[in-house]
Amino acid sequence: MSDMPSLDESPGDSFVSAAARRGPLALEAASLNKDFGLGRHHKLHAVRDVSFKLYRGAVIALVGESGSGKSTVAKLLAGQETPTSGSIVLDGEPVDLSSLRAFRRYKSKVQLVFQDPFASLNPAHTVHYHLKRPVVLQQGKSKGDVELEIDSLMTQVRLTPADQFLGKYPHELSGGQRQRVSFARALAARPSVLLADEPVSMLDVSIRLEMLSLLDDLCRRFQLALLYITHDIASARYLADEILVMYAGQIVERGPAEEVTQQPAHPYTQLLVASAPDPDNLGSALRKGASRTGKPPDLASTALEGCPFSARCEFAEDRCRLESPPLRQVSPARSAACWRLEVVASQVLAGEKGGKGGTTS
Repeated sequence: MSDMPSLDESPGDSFVSAAARRGPLALEAASLNKDFGLGRHHKLHAVRDVSFKLYRGAVIALVGESGSGKSTVAKLLAGQETPTSGSIVLDGEPVDLSSLRAFRRYKSKVQLVFQDPFASLNPAHTVHYHLKRPVVLQQGKSKGDVELEIDSLMTQVRLTPADQFLGKYPHELSGGQRQRVSFARALAARPSVLLADEPVSMLDVSIRLEMLSLLDDLCRRFQLALLYITHDIASARYLADEILVMYAGQIVERGPAEEVTQQPAHPYTQLLVASAPDPDNLGSALRKGASRTGKPPDLASTALEGCPFSARCEFAEDRCRLESPPLRQVSPARSAACWRLEVVASQVLAGEKGGKGGTTS
């Protein structure tokens, strides 16, 4: 493998996010860890040393199977869970949510949209109530301005004419309409960061693309820093600037969405891509060899040593089972946590070597 480029096992500040060109840095997660106690002697390691940055006007997709820790990351960033260790920085300032005032101020900047719009909306209240309350609390507008703002929010999420929806209750709306109300409620706080946890997985397939297009439009129009959490790597490719692949609480690969989905480097990402039902035949070149199967690991019993994917990986060797691989930089904007990238991602590395000296956009 002497003809392959060397891999930097400590990328640090040399890593360039594919989303950074979209706008200024809004929020940073630095070495986040979250453990949950399971009795006296056991812990569930839900999030392990997760770091990334969210930029205004850009979409970062966090992709992985159910149980990989994606939603826990969202709850940490939303202030609904406290990190075991690590830090969150918003607009250059470390986040401290120890007081109610600080929490409210933070929530005005960082909003979370849940997976199930029916469960996240109060069935006893109308659409108008759901929007009026955050407008009054977060914006402090007068009565007349409140109504104008509510109408504007309805227009922004394409629920028009507003009068046809404001008096309705959640059960009187379709799933897509309820999720649009959830988006409008989040926008009512005028946030800079939007966390969307599986926002289209509960919706009919026929309207998912429409909802993703709406999210993309809102992100670009209002310069939101958007974290899109999903198990569907095909939709991540459609929406995101950058993809972070998560497995067993860890980031195992990251890079530009198109590159990660067209030439995945980590064996787990290769498995996700090969399994993805995509209209553009995403992963067709990989399906023939996609023989890696098995259940996701039990995070309560998975040791912190070794690669958590080693039990499902056909390329695993002794080192993989004994030592946890760091994120190794493949290119300025790509990295993957695998000891055997020279074998698993030989085409990616060869492409990087062949591309050296050229220009990048």
